[in-house]
Amino acid sequence: MNTFSPIRRQGGISLLEVLISVVVLSIGLLGIAGLQTISLKSTNMAHERAMAVILTETLFEVMRVNEAAARAGAFAMDCHTPAPGTEQWFEDVKAATSPQTCATVAWNDGVYTVTIDWSNERMNTDSIIVMETRP
Repeated sequence: MNTFSPIRRQGGISLLEVLISVVVLSIGLLGIAGLQTISLKSTNMAHERAMAVILTETLFEVMRVNEAAARAGAFAMDCHTPAPGTEQWFEDVKAATSPQTCATVAWNDGVYTVTIDWSNERMNTDSIIVMETRP
């Protein structure tokens, strides 16, 4: 009579269970790594947007301090030439967002429109902040 012991019949099953567990665990870890990467990218983009808004508000405060010059339209500028007295602000905008940032200030009938436009290289997106104020 041939009898097999239960241990002998199930040889290799535990190894297969371990291999399946390792595959499931590695897929989960790859998912967590992907979520972490997206989270870091989104956090960076939110930081850039917040800094652009803060810098725009900073320029508005400079305009309020120099009200006579602001009412004369002295703060109008394009992407490449900052208005006199705003050179540091212009550099801060580029440092906070990206070196290719375009910051413009338009003066139109007593209203300043500040536009900060930049590309987020990590997310492959373009961002723009537009704010208006009356001096």
